[in-house]
Amino acid sequence: MRYDAAIIGAGADGLAAAVMLVRSGLKVIVLERNERPGGRCITREFHPGFQASPFCDELPPIPPEIFWSLGLARLGAVFVPASVSTALWRDCAKSLAGNAGLFRAQSAATIRAALERSEKDILPQRKASFWTRSQPVRDAWPGEAWAARSLSDLLSGGISDAGARALAVAEALGPRAAHPDLAGSALHLLAPPSGSGLVAGGLQRLADSLLAAAQGGGAEILCGLEVTDIRRHGGKATGLRLADGTEIAARAVVSTLDLKRTFLSLFAWNDLPPEVGNRVGSFRMAGGTARLLFALDSLPERPAFATGDLFAGPIHIAPEDSQFGTAYAAWRAGTIAPHLPVILRAISATDPRCCPTGAAVMTATVACVPGCLFDGSWTNEKRDALREQVLVSIERVLPGMSARIKACELIVPPDIEEALGCTDGDLWGGDIASDQMLGFRPWLDCAAPRTPIDGLYLAGPSTAAGILGTCVSGVFAARAVMADLKARRLK
Repeated sequence: MRYDAAIIGAGADGLAAAVMLVRSGLKVIVLERNERPGGRCITREFHPGFQASPFCDELPPIPPEIFWSLGLARLGAVFVPASVSTALWRDCAKSLAGNAGLFRAQSAATIRAALERSEKDILPQRKASFWTRSQPVRDAWPGEAWAARSLSDLLSGGISDAGARALAVAEALGPRAAHPDLAGSALHLLAPPSGSGLVAGGLQRLADSLLAAAQGGGAEILCGLEVTDIRRHGGKATGLRLADGTEIAARAVVSTLDLKRTFLSLFAWNDLPPEVGNRVGSFRMAGGTARLLFALDSLPERPAFATGDLFAGPIHIAPEDSQFGTAYAAWRAGTIAPHLPVILRAISATDPRCCPTGAAVMTATVACVPGCLFDGSWTNEKRDALREQVLVSIERVLPGMSARIKACELIVPPDIEEALGCTDGDLWGGDIASDQMLGFRPWLDCAAPRTPIDGLYLAGPSTAAGILGTCVSGVFAARAVMADLKARRLK
């Protein structure tokens, strides 16, 4: 059977692309290798009666225009704004205030301007922008000046308090492996690791809402089927081959996989143009996130010096300026630093339906955890050691936490790679650096979502727009497909 568009991956971007395409009257199929849609948005039971999203608690923001255009609220995706984040030490707690708010506002404005620029670049034939009706296309990317700035230097210019500055760095870097003193690290302000808020009922509710919108429009969603090849003819993508040998013909192919997974696993290396192979081969991944899911008898005691809403938002465990650089250096060496950046979330504090009455669900998101250890693969002993190390860090600020644990599941980068197909377990689609952001992400001379392979479009965090917000790259890829079909560039 022949389709107008075949989409690889039924995560948020793939489903958002499907919604936009079917609404324009196109015949669309979405292929997902897992047994159910959702990607990183899935929510599952990790202990009897206890549910959590295994890969993240919160997503980068969905731009309001896209949220409402997809009809997500009507379909049940209701976001609860996250409370302010807190840095928690053994004897004090601190939240961001003052100039930190100015940095957030500046980042949000720059992200929006970058989204406007991204849309104008990929759809130059449109007379009016999806984001704005008046501003012309600018030569330089918004935020381009940050490519030469370090995050530490940028924040030190406006936040004098060391604790507040460390919290601001921790918020910007999130669970990623990065060094805030390196030039270009300020670009992390353009790649928010969170900010959408928590979804009532878990992230699966967002995936289910997108799925309902896609299927309601007529998209065909097939799960449990893995794509093994992108078919080419005459230099153009013409469809897909599945692991069971099934061939699917399509006028356009949209891949929500990262750049390396798309080109190195779905094409033979010698089937790629040399310049494409060289760029893909040099593109750096930076997987470094681990997760712990805790089923608790009850929430830990709140320290007396902390505010009453401590458990309503993310808690950064004792961040220090030197901690991030040390952890990053250890990650680069394939080792685990003595003190890792850890973010706690008490999921059940805002959504008590995820566990039995009186119990609690907490998650710990850990940064700078290497997917490839210098002394071999992740064994049970190494997993146990990491679990114990994180628990010790939590106990320092929340005494008695360990005694409340009924069950704990650890997820390390190789688990993420196996579950989601992210190269090296990198949830962010590639290293966030001056040569891999904005106009360089992922191509310099080919504006994403289009790729050097005609008929193949890239949606996901490896694109310039994909790192700026949730669902954005899927919507932009769909718009590019529709524009090229209208212009008769796709046969």
